[in-house]
Amino acid sequence: MIIDVNTWAGHCWALPVDGSVEAVCASLHAVDVGMCFLSPMSAAWFPNPHSCNGEVYEATNEQVEISPVPILSPRMSTWREELKTAANHSSVKAVKLLPAYHGYELQDANELFAELSKTELVVIVQTRLEDPRRHHPLAQIPDVSAEAVAAIAHTFGDLQIIIGGPRSYEIAALGEKLLRLPNLWADVSQADGMDQVKLFVESGLTDKLLFGSHAPFFIPHSAVLRVVNDLEDADAEAILCGNAMRLFRL
Repeated sequence: MIIDVNTWAGHCWALPVDGSVEAVCASLHAVDVGMCFLSPMSAAWFPNPHSCNGEVYEATNEQVEISPVPILSPRMSTWREELKTAANHSSVKAVKLLPAYHGYELQDANELFAELSKTELVVIVQTRLEDPRRHHPLAQIPDVSAEAVAAIAHTFGDLQIIIGGPRSYEIAALGEKLLRLPNLWADVSQADGMDQVKLFVESGLTDKLLFGSHAPFFIPHSAVLRVVNDLEDADAEAILCGNAMRLFRL
């Protein structure tokens, strides 16, 4: 079974993709994804992103097991209540932050990170949703620095943190910190480039990488091929499933 740590459902503001839960899960099922961590893509643009979390709390699908990943924002006065809801929900194993879209720096979320450290939830910090070159010229959203996410992992050692959507050069640059920090992980949903995942494996990063498709923004088939091409079975299995099982205690 493949475990996908980075998927989305809802309305896509920029691309003509089908973000319905049924369509997203069907595309994942076609490549043998058996479990996905699903976030509400609409939350990126809503004034109150917490109001979108109901979309994934209510999501169910017979083909793919769904673990809802609600979006939290420290700029909303209700973040404590939203965190409590997530922590008490039996299917929620992670929450996600979108600092660039919600207008704050990661250090502004220190209080939220501290409270998350008291729970068993994993936090995913999404560094990119779309390539900035595809943004509307009047709606430019900068990437979040993967290095800044690593700094948070260093500060909050009891909190398991996934860098969501880092680019290949960022994963390579953070290789030493990924190995040194037991609570820092990276998904490979946007790790483009020839043999990039193979190069990461050769650098000893196998156990710190998680499979992510970034569906429906990207095609799941491409995400799977990014992992399985040129990898030994044991390495591919770790990235596609084993590491996530260990991280989320599945």
